[in-house]
Amino acid sequence: MDTWVILFIVAALVFGSRFLLMEPWLPLKLSETVQQVLSFSAPAVLTAIAAPIVFIREDQLSLSMGNHYLIAGIIVVFLALMTRNTLLTVILGMLSFLALRHLL
Repeated sequence: MDTWVILFIVAALVFGSRFLLMEPWLPLKLSETVQQVLSFSAPAVLTAIAAPIVFIREDQLSLSMGNHYLIAGIIVVFLALMTRNTLLTVILGMLSFLALRHLL
């Protein structure tokens, strides 16, 4: 099947599912339990994306102090807990990673 056809089909499916669940004038409503369970999906996906980047270097688990990604990740977790501000955490996290990478 052509790549563009698959891309448009998937885009239509994603848009349709978001539209049905988020449009306020439609009678479809999710229960509180389902909404609470779905609130964990974004952090779970982001963790699945970030974990290999942070912990794996050259196809091996790297927990050493030479892993700048790991140190910057730890700094970002503490920044997020202290500031509770996403933009500030992202900016300071990027600056800490750049400093680690270029100064150490």
